[in-house]
Amino acid sequence: MDKHQHILLELLELAHRLGIKVRRERLGDENEPVQSGLAWVDFKPFLFLDSRLSAPEAVDILVRELAGFPLEDLYIKPGIRALLDPDPEDDATPG
Repeated sequence: MDKHQHILLELLELAHRLGIKVRRERLGDENEPVQSGLAWVDFKPFLFLDSRLSAPEAVDILVRELAGFPLEDLYIKPGIRALLDPDPEDDATPG
């Protein structure tokens, strides 16, 4: 398993822990493209990932979408947390 595949699995597990249902399927077509991302259906979060995405592309989408969830009280491996909050010192600076 390569690095991106491992990170992808870690992020998918985190999404599960946050109660986000992840759907990997072919989204749209050449005539009607549909972007991968978060959607709320009946007040429940769903993350739609196009099955044609590469592992690095899926990681980028998961990082973008999961970063908006409250993560401070969850244990997240340091390498994964660094992806979700690349500059944690910004959070500690009074605003």
